Amino acid sequence: MMPTLTLIGIGNENGRSYFILAKENLFRNYFNEILDKLDIKDQIYEEQGVIEERVNETDHFKNEKFDIDVIYTETRIIILVRANTKNLKEFKSVILAYSKMSE
Repeated sequence: MMPTLTLIGIGNENGRSYFILAKENLFRNYFNEILDKLDIKDQIYEEQGVIEERVNETDHFKNEKFDIDVIYTETRIIILVRANTKNLKEFKSVILAYSKMSE
């Protein structure tokens, strides 16, 4: 079984859904795959770079179905997703395939 990302919380607020993950370098590799599965092919993370070094930074990814912000804090990664209900279900299904809720 492959290692999973640690999901800390999920929710909805002001027309956006959010997913809060523990900050770990594994995120970069998995998020590349997640973006690919969502047909966001042109804006994939570089193979280099350490996620832990990114603090108070934001990345933005967008296609016709999703508008995604990835926010880096000292200990967490927050993914904000703007999408219609059908596409949001697709995003949630993909992110949950790579993560497990922390206990």
